Amino acid sequence: MAVARWHRGARGRAGWLVGAAVAVGLAACADGTMVIAPVIDLPIEDPDATAAGLDEITLTVAHAKSDRDLVSQTFARGVALDLSGAPFGDDLVLHMSGFIGASPIAYGRTCTVTVSPSNPAPAPHLFFSRDVKFASLAVAPLPRVGGLGISYQGTALLVGGINVLDKTLVTDVERYDPLTGQLGKYGTVLARDRAVYAVLGISPPRAIVIGGVANGDGAPFVEVLDGRTVDRTAVGETARVDLTATALTDGRVMVIGGNPPGLAPVGEIDEIAQGDAVEVRKLNAVLARPRRRHTATRLGDDVGAPVLITGGLDEMDQPIDIAELFKPLREELASPATFMFKLNIPRYGHTATLMPDGSVLIIGGFDALGQPVRKLELFSVDAGFLPAADLPLEAGIVEFAATTLPDGRILLTGGRATPSSPPLDSAYIVRLDPLNGQVDVVATDHMALARAGHQAVMLCDGTIFISGGTENQLIAERYNPPPTGRR
Repeated sequence: MAVARWHRGARGRAGWLVGAAVAVGLAACADGTMVIAPVIDLPIEDPDATAAGLDEITLTVAHAKSDRDLVSQTFARGVALDLSGAPFGDDLVLHMSGFIGASPIAYGRTCTVTVSPSNPAPAPHLFFSRDVKFASLAVAPLPRVGGLGISYQGTALLVGGINVLDKTLVTDVERYDPLTGQLGKYGTVLARDRAVYAVLGISPPRAIVIGGVANGDGAPFVEVLDGRTVDRTAVGETARVDLTATALTDGRVMVIGGNPPGLAPVGEIDEIAQGDAVEVRKLNAVLARPRRRHTATRLGDDVGAPVLITGGLDEMDQPIDIAELFKPLREELASPATFMFKLNIPRYGHTATLMPDGSVLIIGGFDALGQPVRKLELFSVDAGFLPAADLPLEAGIVEFAATTLPDGRILLTGGRATPSSPPLDSAYIVRLDPLNGQVDVVATDHMALARAGHQAVMLCDGTIFISGGTENQLIAERYNPPPTGRR
C-alpha cells in the first residue's frame, strides 16, 4: 500500500497541523509501502490569512476536475489523520478543508500529481490558508513595474518590466512553481518594454513574447519560453508596440494592430505558428480601423472561435468606438454591414475578459479626454455592448490587474485611481449573475502591499500569485479563492 504523511512546511506555523500525519493507503499497491509526504505551505507572519483554531479538517483524494471523491474523511481536533483506500492514478489531487464549527473557513489543494508503484513517491506542496484572503509568502521576486505575468503549465513566469529605482529594464526571467513552493531564475530575455505574450502551440505549449520597444525601435524578434530555456528568433513583422497577441485553440497566435514606435497604427494581422521553428505569416485580412492599445479576446474554446477586437486609438490618437470581429477559420473580418457593434464609451488601455456565459467584460481604460473610465461594459453577440456596473471609487482603473478565478469570476487587484495617484492595496471581485445577467462588483480582502503595474497569475492549484508593482524588492502574495471551481 502507499502511505501519505502530511507535515508542516518550513514557511510558517501550522497550529494543529504541526506534527500531524495523514496515512493514505493506495489500494493498487501489493508489495510494500509507499510514503507520500505532501508539504503544507502556510502564510508567513500573517495571522489574518493563517488558518488557526480549526475544529475539524476534511481530507479528500479525487481525480483532477472530478466532483466525485475517491476517499474522504473528516477529523476532529487532536485526532490522528489517517485516510486509506485511494487508488493509484496519474491525475490525483489532494484537498484539505478546515472548519470552525460547521463553517468552512480554509482550503488548500495540491496540483495534479501522479502516484504509481513504479515511480518514486511524490512530495507535492499544498498551500493552506483562509479563504478569500491574500497571504504573504516567503519569496521576493525582482521589483518589476509593468512586464508580464504569464500562466504557464500551472506555474507563474515573470518576464520584463522596469526596475523603478535604477530605471533599468529587467531581463532576468523568474518562475514560481507551486509544486515545489520555490521561486527561481532560469534565463534572460533581451531588454524591451511594452511587449505582449500568448501561449503558442499545444504539444507542448510554449509562452511567446512578442513586440515592444528595444533600443528605441520596435523589437524585431520573438522569444519563446518553455519554463526551462529562452529561445530567440528574428521576426521583423511584429516589430510594433501596443499590439495584441491572442492564442487560438489550435495553437496558433494572432497578432493584431499596434504601431511601429512613433508612427501611426496599422491594421495588420499576423499569424504565428510553431513548426520546426517559429513561423510568421502576414494575413490578407486588414482591420477596417487600424488601432493600437486595443484588446483582442477569443470568444470561447471552440475550434475557430472568433476574436473580438475592441477600442484602441486611431491615427489621430482618438479612441475608437466600433468593434471588429476576426474569423480565424476564414482568415477574414466580419463585414461591417453585419457586425456593427460600438462601445458606449470609446476607450483605450482597457482590459477585456471572457465571462462564463461567453460574454466579454470591458474594464477600465481612458476616454477621449484621457480620463479613466469607471463604467464597465458587457458585450454579447446578441445584444452588443451594454452598460454594466461602475467600479467603486476605491478601485484602481490604471495599472490594475484583472485575473480570472477558477469559478469564472474576475479578481481586480491594485492599480491607481488616476495615472498620478499612489498605488492601491484594494481588491474586488467582479461577478456576472447567471440569473439576471447583472454585473456585481464586491470588495474582497486587501493585499498586504499597495501595487500598480504588478503581475497576477493563476497557478495550477487555483490560487493567484501576486508580485511586483512596487519600487523595492518586496514579498509576493497569494490569493486563496473559495473552493468552487478548484476540483
